[in-house]
Amino acid sequence: MAAGDNYNNFSVWLELQRRNEEGGERAINRIPLFVTEIQIATAKSVPTIPVPFASVGTGKSETLAFDMGLASKTVSITGTLLNQRIFKNSGENDASSINAVLSPFEMAQLIHSYVDSSAAQDDQAMNKIIILIPSRVDTNFSPHSGTSETDNINDLPVIPFTFENRRYDERFIRVANNFLPTALEIDESPIEAFTDMTQVDDLLGMTGFIRSFNTTFSGDQPNEVPFNLDFEIATVLAENPINSL
Repeated sequence: MAAGDNYNNFSVWLELQRRNEEGGERAINRIPLFVTEIQIATAKSVPTIPVPFASVGTGKSETLAFDMGLASKTVSITGTLLNQRIFKNSGENDASSINAVLSPFEMAQLIHSYVDSSAAQDDQAMNKIIILIPSRVDTNFSPHSGTSETDNINDLPVIPFTFENRRYDERFIRVANNFLPTALEIDESPIEAFTDMTQVDDLLGMTGFIRSFNTTFSGDQPNEVPFNLDFEIATVLAENPINSL
């Protein structure tokens, strides 16, 4: 059996843009990753202006900050590529659904070639990363059904890591929508962001693009290829009419 045949055990996936159209079972048009370390960075950008002469009267300087909700978000992953089975479906015809076992080196070549493509190629562009994490509470900070505060972390439901906020924390949106016409109402965070995804095929994730992908080929390790991947969270503009033909 190739590594990755039991796909519900995977916690990290790269998703191809084609899945937006075709959907399907959990493994289709996704690449599962064996990951040893994940680093998630949020860098906030807050313009500041020093206040002239502030220290003249008070004896201390002052700086004004304008928090306009600007931030860059990146995910850095370290892991290993093995002999892995992948499932793809281009949706071109009834025979478009395929699956194959790739060597670690073929997995590296595949991902490198996909990173080298553009958002215009739905069967190559990897525009989403999915990271499932253990969760104790739902969107209202209530325990998930059938769980308790003392449950082992390995027995907990899993939810996707996202930058969504729980509904409990969105009072501003609820108040604002009371005064806005229906057409202008602000969308609340999707409840699926904090719902158990253990057996779900349509997984939420974080959209963006792979900033860099690095692999190391070593004769001492012929059955695996270590890799590093940097994924930047963003809304990627992509519309290729050819992919709809």
